[in-house]
Amino acid sequence: MKKKFGVIICLILMVSLVTGCTTFNNFKNAFFSDNSAVNVAKERTIKIGVYEPLTGQYKANGEAEKIGIELAHELYPEVAGKKVELVYADNQSEMDVAETVIQELVAQKPSVILGSYGETVTLVAGDAVKANNIPSISITSTNPLITVNNEYYFCATFAETRQGDAIADFVYTNQGKDKVATVKVTGDDTATATVKRFTNRMKKLAGNSECISGEFELAVGATDYSETIKGIKESGAKAVFLAASPTVAKEFLKQAEKANMTGILYAGTKSWNDKDFLDFAQKDKKFNIAYASDFSSKVQDTEVSKKFLKAYQEKYGKDAVPSDATAIAFDAYLMAIEAIQKAYDFTMEATESTIMSMYSTEATIKGAKEELELAKKTGVPSGKTIRDALAGITGFEGVSGVISFSGANEATKNITVNFIKKGDIQDGIDVIVEDIAEDENAEE
Repeated sequence: MKKKFGVIICLILMVSLVTGCTTFNNFKNAFFSDNSAVNVAKERTIKIGVYEPLTGQYKANGEAEKIGIELAHELYPEVAGKKVELVYADNQSEMDVAETVIQELVAQKPSVILGSYGETVTLVAGDAVKANNIPSISITSTNPLITVNNEYYFCATFAETRQGDAIADFVYTNQGKDKVATVKVTGDDTATATVKRFTNRMKKLAGNSECISGEFELAVGATDYSETIKGIKESGAKAVFLAASPTVAKEFLKQAEKANMTGILYAGTKSWNDKDFLDFAQKDKKFNIAYASDFSSKVQDTEVSKKFLKAYQEKYGKDAVPSDATAIAFDAYLMAIEAIQKAYDFTMEATESTIMSMYSTEATIKGAKEELELAKKTGVPSGKTIRDALAGITGFEGVSGVISFSGANEATKNITVNFIKKGDIQDGIDVIVEDIAEDENAEE
């Protein structure tokens, strides 16, 4: 017995000499504490994965989301009594790369994954996060296939089509335009659905269908919009919902100016929140332009949005304006740590009887008991528990508005409509999505 003990002491001394006092203390505690098994297993950090295109075609977009995540991490670096460690996976904007790096990321066992910019690489990650029970939050990717049939993937921004409701509310209620035209590119399914939401909402607000003075389409690849602009002019529209990319919208407006069609309101989707397009909109002082977005410092004026903006400008300059993507990414991180904390609190309080009440079959009860035992030892809640906590988020006050999942994977939230009046940025409005969602299935 003395010989064995002497061997252990020698080992301890050797470890202390090689690794220092801190390691020695950890080693000592593991061997001589009454609850040594728990101490050995106890995790020192909670990992959150950052899955983004940090290189490649969409590097700038991935960087915008990364900035929001890291800023939130700097302000809120702890959860459940542990440090949050960010672990990165660069999908390089490439689908084949994404397939490899998402596997490498899940192997590091993050509690939540945030990202990615780009619908294709986000879809690639779907099977991996689901198979490994890792709840994940898409920040700006809105393809419904990301969340359909995948209970582990959430979307932190609003669905594309809901912008139609918000724009209609702004055009009719805020600006008093009761005669409008719509323009979309032929074959664009998302634009088609968004325009339908817009027209349905306009008809309901106006109380008649005559408020839609014309519905126009642009051929794919077309560069001459003169006939469409002529048709809008003849329709007597006071506003146009132009559901097109910022590139198309910019050229359309240039041609509208030549046709002396600058006196009406032009409204678009959040894709117009594009530096090149907005520079054009502010320099050309002839147009009134509105567009949907997730964030505006002129609209979001809560304590958390003020804190976010202050931290951002301290880091990037007093006149720096954060992008929508950065604001949403900030919110995604905050929702992740809120869900982790709620899951942790539940785990620490849960008992065997809790498990028995939640599950019905012997197999599921056994699996849940094993998950609970491990979570209590490590201090890291299971992916399923975190997923359930995320799904239960409602009325979350983020910097990009009030966000709710309420059991679904697609966020309902405020939609900000920004307004540029003849080059000058106005206050805009904040539209509550829940108030208008009833129009989603309205008939034309």
